[in-house]
Amino acid sequence: MAQTVVIIGAGGLGREVAATIQYYLADSFSLQGFVDDGLPHGEYVNDLKVLGGIDWLINSDEDFYVVLAVASPKVKKLIHERLKEKSFTYPNIIHPYARLHSPDFVEMGEGNIISDGCIITTNVFIGNFNLINLSCTVGHDATIADYCSIMPSVNISGGARLQNEVYVGTGAKLIKATTLYTGCVVGAGAVVNTDIPSYKSFAGVPAKELQS
Repeated sequence: MAQTVVIIGAGGLGREVAATIQYYLADSFSLQGFVDDGLPHGEYVNDLKVLGGIDWLINSDEDFYVVLAVASPKVKKLIHERLKEKSFTYPNIIHPYARLHSPDFVEMGEGNIISDGCIITTNVFIGNFNLINLSCTVGHDATIADYCSIMPSVNISGGARLQNEVYVGTGAKLIKATTLYTGCVVGAGAVVNTDIPSYKSFAGVPAKELQS
């Protein structure tokens, strides 16, 4: 039986996730619409209704499955903190054209989104509420903690470790077993060959710290 699901966020990511559910995962999920604080209740986005905002969801009596389609790690965590008073289920949304080379050796928590064209190899740990966007690769023995967002076409080499709330921009490459500490940001197209401290931003080839 298909589970009733709503998507938090009606922006580009939310619409991409909606398309994945509607066209590829409809046997598992019945998509009811979007939850978005920034849009009027009753508005339609890609023929899906905006059901209300976060408060509407918290006050609803429905037993929804919930997908957090939010790219900002910080905002994603804040929304999840608001929702903790309710016992929602947060499914992993995995596009059928994503490839897990050895599913028995990929450990995954809840609330993750893995998009079309991703390759995840073996002995990989993925925590909770992570986004692995279009056409990313995740090598052996990599670790991705919680609330991370990995944008399209990122290459994560074997043994790399991402702590909580890390953001990796489009096309970046982690070329060895580096550690990206909590809250750090990697710019688009960067080549990372060193550890990145917490809450620092790095960009360039090779990646260097951006001065504020």
